[in-house]
Amino acid sequence: MKIDRHNLRILRALQTNARISNLKLSEEIGLSESACLARVKRLTSERYIREFRAEVNLDKVRHAEFYVNVALKRQDARTAESFRRAINDIPQIVSCVKMSGEFDYMLRFVCPDAADFNRVSEQLLANEEAAISRMTSHLVIEKTKPFTGYPLELLFND
Repeated sequence: MKIDRHNLRILRALQTNARISNLKLSEEIGLSESACLARVKRLTSERYIREFRAEVNLDKVRHAEFYVNVALKRQDARTAESFRRAINDIPQIVSCVKMSGEFDYMLRFVCPDAADFNRVSEQLLANEEAAISRMTSHLVIEKTKPFTGYPLELLFND
């Protein structure tokens, strides 16, 4: 599928406001409603659009957010899979990315408070299946630049 200027504008509009009506979107893009809807469906079926969801405003709820760097005891596929299984069912871990460099993974925790983070992180460290050799945690004090979408024009630039 080619990402032309219409598709790019659709993606940009939807990542800013996924609740936009098809009518309003079609007017913004400059296409008929049916053509616009067909493009959205195709972008979705081709997995350019993964899902539509609401982002909860964490400032409205009690929470403590941490980024945690994790180094594993061994660098092999079995250890990595064991680690993934160990973190998979921990609801406070809301994302995990594999990294290059000194640490193997970066986890994002969202907990009700620092005590809950401490309890969960200690359990994770004690879990032999996780195979963690070292963890460093960083408390989020302020979000100075919240995520507002991907730089699509740069990413789709041929």
